[in-house]
Amino acid sequence: MLEQVRNVMTSHNAAARSGAALSIFVRGVLTLFALVWLFPGTSALSAREPMLIPGKSTLYERILTRPDAELHSEPGAGTLIDTLPAFEIFYVWDDKDIDGQRYLEVGRSSSQGPEGWMAKERTIPWRQSIVVGFNNPANRERTLIYRSRPEFEALFEHENIAAVLEELRAGAIAGGLRPEDPVVSIEPENYVDITSQLYILPILEAHEFRMPTTRIRSKLLRIASLPKNRPVPKRSVDRDEALRNFKVGITFVIDTTKSMDPYIQAVRKAIERFSALIADNPEGERFRFGLVGFRDNTELVPELEYVTKVFLPLNEDSTPDKFLEAITHMEPATSNSSGFNEDAIAGVQTALNDESMNWDTFGGRYIILVTDAGPRESGDAAAYGALAVSEVQQRAEEEKVSIFTMHLKTASGRFDHTPAEAAYRALSQFQGNQSYFGADGGDAATLERRISDLATSLTGQVQVAMDGELAEITEEDETTAEGQAQRIGRAMLLAYLGRTEETAVPEIFEGWVTDRDPIDRRAHPLQPFLLITRNQLSTLHDVMEEAIELGLRTVSNEGDGDFFTNLREAAARISRDRLDVRSAGTLGDLMGEYLEGLPYTSLIANITPEDWAGRSAPEKYAVVEQMRSRLIALREIHDDADRWIELVPDVPDGERVTLVPLSLMP
Repeated sequence: MLEQVRNVMTSHNAAARSGAALSIFVRGVLTLFALVWLFPGTSALSAREPMLIPGKSTLYERILTRPDAELHSEPGAGTLIDTLPAFEIFYVWDDKDIDGQRYLEVGRSSSQGPEGWMAKERTIPWRQSIVVGFNNPANRERTLIYRSRPEFEALFEHENIAAVLEELRAGAIAGGLRPEDPVVSIEPENYVDITSQLYILPILEAHEFRMPTTRIRSKLLRIASLPKNRPVPKRSVDRDEALRNFKVGITFVIDTTKSMDPYIQAVRKAIERFSALIADNPEGERFRFGLVGFRDNTELVPELEYVTKVFLPLNEDSTPDKFLEAITHMEPATSNSSGFNEDAIAGVQTALNDESMNWDTFGGRYIILVTDAGPRESGDAAAYGALAVSEVQQRAEEEKVSIFTMHLKTASGRFDHTPAEAAYRALSQFQGNQSYFGADGGDAATLERRISDLATSLTGQVQVAMDGELAEITEEDETTAEGQAQRIGRAMLLAYLGRTEETAVPEIFEGWVTDRDPIDRRAHPLQPFLLITRNQLSTLHDVMEEAIELGLRTVSNEGDGDFFTNLREAAARISRDRLDVRSAGTLGDLMGEYLEGLPYTSLIANITPEDWAGRSAPEKYAVVEQMRSRLIALREIHDDADRWIELVPDVPDGERVTLVPLSLMP
């Protein structure tokens, strides 16, 4: 069957070879070094600024070198300064025509000035900033990278495409791909975390299409790859040994308000059973526990005593016995909260961020949230202010922590069940899986059984890992705690192996991928990111902060000035750039040109003055709160020094870059 496909591809390959010379130059071009796009600003190091992209007022012109491009001291002549490899990034200061030949004045840093001149024909323009990373391959087939668009389209005309893809995938895994095959590479077996093991899959082209096999609307992306650093020898880590050392950290985050006593006892009983199960077994040493209690705002009700409290820090010494000792000290509050909802977000944030919670030790990372109430909405009364559920979920996923929510649907909270379930389903997302479990009637026995099922499933995975193997998924029902534990546990193991074995994407390739799996309608192989500089994020932060303040004024007094006029003035005052905001037509325009044309839907960026004027006060407040929640998340990224990467030696701090998920952009 695959031989037939190869024959069909022959004509497509012939046509594709006409552009082979260009492809050699383009291969890997969209490297991380090619993606630094910086706001113009007066530099202390260089009085001159690079050229702007035509039609833009804030984005620099950049190019990439072709192989053996020469850097000279003068255009068309002068001393040879350097002969350059392919795909180095340069900013452009000038463009001159010398005897019919165009030359560019270029330099590697936007703040350190030009270094020399090179022939324009030896460069490739680059004006992109959106990149993609592979999602965790657990519970789906590994993504194939196709050689060309014509070959992809011809391949998907085959009547038995599922069998052909299976054969191609087997060949790619075995290293048996041939030059005439329509596939050039394959996603790694392990999960490579783009935020900690930096690699980039920049987009050269993007086309909307309907997947012939599933009829789902998808994107066909032409991408290239080159890791930030050249490959280094992998650490000598035996895969079997790595699996045997796999450890699991579980932190219970329990609502300790007045109604929760039977459920605290149900958790205790489940862990007692689990402790007996693993007693004197080697896998018992692979599990450690943390315990956090949460209530609600103590300024509103001082008798609640605390918003959150760490009863047992998660670390290598927090054994099941210590958990059982700690939970005996967890007692429900003696006073009622001010309303029905409790500050579950504060509890999860404490479990994630408290300095006593040592998640780094563990390959498997779980929070089990137990509550009979919905989460307090973001706002002044919440311990973490405007931080919303979506941003907390994003933070947990970045930390490789999966949240299992046990929602006890008691009769007293029936009016709250629907909004609480929606919030907790959003909170419990992890790499395409959802771990929300409602207990109708608030049945404590159901809670105890589900925690026991989860613990048993995780124990089985650790037992198989200690034999040097990955556990297979045996529970087909994804709605059970055991089924979700098997799927998420496998994802945790692949991520753990990716870190310990230092798995990398293929060093250099150019090809085509789809953002949806061609067979499995539920699978999303890719996640988009924005590569942004610290200067850009700082400017965006300040404009968003001003927008929030002005928006709140508009909500409280709708006749108090014109929101958009005031925001334009604020953006011009705050901006570190020559940002032209006088003609801004949408709220997104005021946030900077790097938000233009991003491939995602936003309730904020596309709002026009007419849209804003036509919204009610509650609708305006909802927009402001969404911005405020994302602002908090972006501020955390800005202030985290470890996230910022120096792409050119000794560049100013503002030119360092980081990756921001598009879901956090306004």
